Amino acid sequence: MTDRREFIVCVDDERAVVQSLKQELRLDPFFRDVNIEISDSPVQVPDLVDDILAEGGDILVMISDQRMPMITGDELLLGLRGRIPDCRNVLLTGFSDLDAVVRLVNNNALYRYLAKPWDRHDLVLTVKDACSSYRQKRVIDELSGKIESLHFAMVSALENANQFFDEETGNHVRRISILSEFIARRAGLDEPFVKTVKLYSPLHDIGKVGIDKEILLKPGRLTHDEFEHVKQHVSIGSRIIGDDGFDAAARNIILYHHEKWDGSGYLSGLAGKDIPIEARIVSIADVFDALVNKRVYKEAMPFGEALDIMRAGRGVGFDPELLDAFLSGIQSIKFPEGLYGAALLS
Repeated sequence: MTDRREFIVCVDDERAVVQSLKQELRLDPFFRDVNIEISDSPVQVPDLVDDILAEGGDILVMISDQRMPMITGDELLLGLRGRIPDCRNVLLTGFSDLDAVVRLVNNNALYRYLAKPWDRHDLVLTVKDACSSYRQKRVIDELSGKIESLHFAMVSALENANQFFDEETGNHVRRISILSEFIARRAGLDEPFVKTVKLYSPLHDIGKVGIDKEILLKPGRLTHDEFEHVKQHVSIGSRIIGDDGFDAAARNIILYHHEKWDGSGYLSGLAGKDIPIEARIVSIADVFDALVNKRVYKEAMPFGEALDIMRAGRGVGFDPELLDAFLSGIQSIKFPEGLYGAALLS
């Protein structure tokens, strides 16, 4: 649970009004540990918000009058949306200001509106509910973050079991996660999907724990039979994660990241958009990573040569649109120190 200081901000161009708001809230013990800031200068509120955030505070509720000089309440709240997206906004308005209410609702920037003059009981109850709503979302976000961290730790542990056989690819999991996240976001996919790909892409080769160690570490070219054996890692990986507990995207990545756009991949021989998009993304990340890093059977390839090979695979091995998204931004991607050689992206 967070120990960040909590704030309510009251805004009205009349000093007496914001003082009254603060006093009425202060009379209720619910707000005993909440800092209540007031401002009778709406144009200075963004600076007040920045100061609170800079000190590590959480702004739970913003209460604003609608009709104020220089800036209206809806303009103020919409303008602050980017700084405090989770803040519960309460607008004090008259019935003639319903257009402002509609604008805020349509922009998901209004928790509740109260008609002026407000009823004290309604005011206090509304602000209590708003505070509770904010806190509930904060707890859910914190728990979700912990669950995601635990899930990622489990994913990493599974993949690390595979990497145990090959120390040269010790950073492989992190690189594939970063590259897959980058491609998905660059392609304009929605943020929940981007996070899903980031989380599950490291599992792509988990099935290699079921492949003979001698074959995985063989320094030379594989025989036909050895390669057929290696191909089975995708079905082995699918069995490892089982049918329950993992998103379907995880299984799709494991089973289909070796499929090719032209249908020449394995094991299912899928082609084009029949290949799940998450697998198409990881395929690009995996091949690029394999090209530019040293493996037991090859030296690392120079960056420029690797990109030429990737371009040659457009519409053959790779989804053309996803590859274009990858190629258009790969020069600008920032990798944590140590994941790639210093000269890789030079």
